Amino acid sequence: PCMCNSCRHPRGILLLSILCSVVANIRPCSTLLSLHLSFYIALSSAVHCYVGGCAHTLPTLRFAASTMAAPTEKPEKFTQTGYRRPLHWVLKIGSLDKSLHFFEKVFGMKVHRHEEFASGCEATCNGPYGGAWSKTMIGYGTEDCRFALELTYNYGISEYKRGNDMRYIALRSSALIADPVALGYAVSTDAETSNQIVTGPDGYKIMLVDTHPGDVSEAFAYVSIHVARLEKALWFHTEVLGATREDGRGLQKDPQDVTNEPNGRAFIALHPSTTCIELVELPANTCLDHAEASGRFATETEDGAPSYIASAVIQSAAGAVVHGPLKLQPHNEEVVIVHDVDGYEYCFVDARGFTTCVNVANKAGGTSVDWPFRNALLQASLSPQNAKLHVAKVLARQYDAGAVDASIQGALTAPLLVFSQSSCKYCAQTKQVLSSLAASYEVIELDTIPDGNAWRVQLHALTSCSSVPQVFIGGKFVGGFSDGVERLHKTGELAALLSAAGVQPVAL
Repeated sequence: PCMCNSCRHPRGILLLSILCSVVANIRPCSTLLSLHLSFYIALSSAVHCYVGGCAHTLPTLRFAASTMAAPTEKPEKFTQTGYRRPLHWVLKIGSLDKSLHFFEKVFGMKVHRHEEFASGCEATCNGPYGGAWSKTMIGYGTEDCRFALELTYNYGISEYKRGNDMRYIALRSSALIADPVALGYAVSTDAETSNQIVTGPDGYKIMLVDTHPGDVSEAFAYVSIHVARLEKALWFHTEVLGATREDGRGLQKDPQDVTNEPNGRAFIALHPSTTCIELVELPANTCLDHAEASGRFATETEDGAPSYIASAVIQSAAGAVVHGPLKLQPHNEEVVIVHDVDGYEYCFVDARGFTTCVNVANKAGGTSVDWPFRNALLQASLSPQNAKLHVAKVLARQYDAGAVDASIQGALTAPLLVFSQSSCKYCAQTKQVLSSLAASYEVIELDTIPDGNAWRVQLHALTSCSSVPQVFIGGKFVGGFSDGVERLHKTGELAALLSAAGVQPVAL
């Protein structure tokens, strides 16, 4: 099988994969840690890895005998000023199995990594939903060097109302591996370009293109979206987000030159020769509607970039910072989510943290979908009573209840303790109130500890409460936010409880 980490495709044939990984700076499979060479090796012709359109070519090689350890991730992108790499576009889907069938069977994509989450993301990665959800990264090659799609599934939600924001995703026609019609998918012809458009199970459209410039080994050519005013959108993307303007042939243009632009459209790229964005102006008097299915464009950056990008957006007095900069759990990547002038979401994530996200693929089960588990989670999310508790029970799987209870009791020795979740706004409000009183408190973020869902189940047995936050003062459960901290603060009882617990609130 192919050992090249740029494809890892079962049909791939690779000659001398270690040489490929050393010279092309492609990390080899983790099982190939070192290779002892005691002779000179010369390749008179290029080495190719053929995988349905993926072709890595190496020049003639010659090097001396040595011991070679597997190369590590290049560190320069972590600190390279202005580093940008488009990562993925987010699609909210109503059925993971139907979406995987579409992208795998029609276009030959593969799953890079799959993750399940107990509740909504702090940066609304799954949209404005607080329940259990999953993230499935799918595409070509590997996620650390190729653009991808993020398939976001919220348990219990089978469809999303679509607006007129995203037009289609342009995919190189060489990616097509089967007849979409034979597999039951609608195919139409775009009147303007004569390109074929394949419509997936959620109504998302994939346009097949042949002549788009850039890296031909990158199957994803561009994402086409509608904007209200092209000139304004170009200004924001180039002057605020730092994108470059392209003319559709891979050549840079004056960002503000909208003269002779065909049909009010322009291409912008956050990095040259990578997957870009096509901005297409809506007809006059047509409102842009994101509805419920609106996606998100994610880009990798150097360390610290999310902070200065946020500052640039704030200083521009256009767009908005929606979330962050903040560290997202469970991978601790730093992100900032911003809105452009048309309300599209852009996620900028530091390369160091994103590397941790990508490494999920190297863990046991990191690229597979546990369908029986997903079915159990779906049924739990649809429970008419206390769905959060049922979801936590499924996510907890098998655990030692006695050991978890002992850990909880040990934690309750703290005079003021908050059981929290990093993505929960009520937990954040609880901490804000306690901090405003200069109270000294401890926090256990249940989504950051290994047995967090088991703790949640056992906490319910103790408090009859399945949600967070859960606040304990002097070892006694006093409630959550609205029924606990907020209520006690309004009545003046909170200060007395905190004083009795010895956590020193300020005088009211």
